[in-house]
Amino acid sequence: MNGLTPISFLKGRASEPRLSPRYVPGVRHERFWTEPERDVLRKYYPIGGAAACEPHLPNRGRLSIYQMAGKLGLSAPEQPAERVRHDYGSEMDARIREAWPRLKGRGAVNRLAVQLDVPRWWLSKRALTLGLSAPHRKEPMWTGAEDALMRKVPLHDPERAARIFREHGFSRTATAIVVRAKRLEISRRTHETLSARGAARILGIDDKTATALCISGDLKAGRRGSKRLTQQGGDAWAIEPSDLRRYVLDHIERIDIRKVEKVAFVALLAGSDAIDPAVRPAPSDVAAGLSEVNQALRDQVAALEAENARLTSLAGRPAQAQARSRPSWRERVTGGRRRSA
Repeated sequence: MNGLTPISFLKGRASEPRLSPRYVPGVRHERFWTEPERDVLRKYYPIGGAAACEPHLPNRGRLSIYQMAGKLGLSAPEQPAERVRHDYGSEMDARIREAWPRLKGRGAVNRLAVQLDVPRWWLSKRALTLGLSAPHRKEPMWTGAEDALMRKVPLHDPERAARIFREHGFSRTATAIVVRAKRLEISRRTHETLSARGAARILGIDDKTATALCISGDLKAGRRGSKRLTQQGGDAWAIEPSDLRRYVLDHIERIDIRKVEKVAFVALLAGSDAIDPAVRPAPSDVAAGLSEVNQALRDQVAALEAENARLTSLAGRPAQAQARSRPSWRERVTGGRRRSA
C-alpha cells in the first residue's frame, strides 16, 4: 500500500425530496397529443369539424383541436345549409342544475356534454343562462386611488397585497397587482439589496464567484428570508450596496475595470442608494466616488512601497548595489578581460 487515504468529493448536503415527478422513459404528459387522438381527429374532423371531434376528445378544447387539425392538414366541411336548433326543455335544465355543482377538474364540462349528449358550446351557454356560471369580463380600468395604493402595499408579497386591496374595496388579484407594478415601474424589492447575481453583473464576475465571496465572508451578505426550498437553490443572498462598495474599496486589485457594468459600477462608487443601470448618477457623486477609489489605490501603493523598503532593508544592501556586484554575461564569458580597441 502507498499509504494514501481515499477521499470523497461528495458535498455534505442533506438529501431532499424531488419537487417534480421523476422522468420515466416512454411516459409523456397528457398535454401531448397521442396517436389514437390524432386518429380520432383524422376520422371525424373532415366529417363534422371540431364539433364532431369534441365528444370523442373530452380532454381537448376546441382551440387545441383547430391547431392540431391545421398541423395535420385537415379541412372541415362547409357550413350546413340549415341550422339545428337545440331546445331540450325543462327536463334538460333540471339535469344540468343537478350535475353542475359536482363538476371538478379539467375537462369536466366536456364529459358532462358527452353524458347529456349535447354540444359543448350549448352546455356552457345554457349554464350561463341558468345562472350556474359567471360570464368572463375584462377587468376594469385602474383608478388613481388604486395606483396610489400600489405604492403603499407590500408588493414583495402579492397575495398579501391583494388582501389589502380587498380590505379597501378593490377587487384585484395577485397576478394583476404584479403586472400593474411592472407597468408603473415600481420595484417589488423589500429593501434595496442586491442578489449574488446582481452583484456579479456589476463587478463583471461569475455568479458562482460572487456566491463564493458571500460564503467565505469576504463580501458581507445576508439572506432575503424568502420561501425558496433547498431543491430550488435555497434562500437568495441579500447584499447591501454599501457592503458591496466597501468590498470594492478593500479589494480593488480584484476588480477588472474592463468587465464591470459601467453605469451601475459608477453609481455604486458614487454611493447611490438605488443601483440601477438605467439611472445615471450626478456628476458630483461620481467625482466623490472616484476620488475615494483613487485614495484607496494610493493607500495600497504606499503600503506596497513600505513593504518593499522593509524587504530591502532586511537584505542588508540596496538592490542597485547587488546589481552592480554581479558580473555581466560578457565578463562571465571572457573571464573579465575587455576587448582592446
